[in-house]
Amino acid sequence: MAWLFKDKKGYPRYANSGVPVHRAVAQNKIGRKLREGEVVHHNDEDKSNFRRGNISVMSRSFHSKLHVAKKRGFW
Repeated sequence: MAWLFKDKKGYPRYANSGVPVHRAVAQNKIGRKLREGEVVHHNDEDKSNFRRGNISVMSRSFHSKLHVAKKRGFW
């Protein structure tokens, strides 16, 4: 079992490499490394929930727009 720790922003990371768990899971899910400008979104907004079904890969731009829309109640 991998040892995890939470970084300053509350994201779980692998202790041996420092890689954020949600990014590693997302890369495994899509079968490639994340590209520049791509981010991982937690659908339930819970940073500690990194299950494959709870994360989506999207552009940084769309991610920002999504959070603005949610904040305004449009999503």
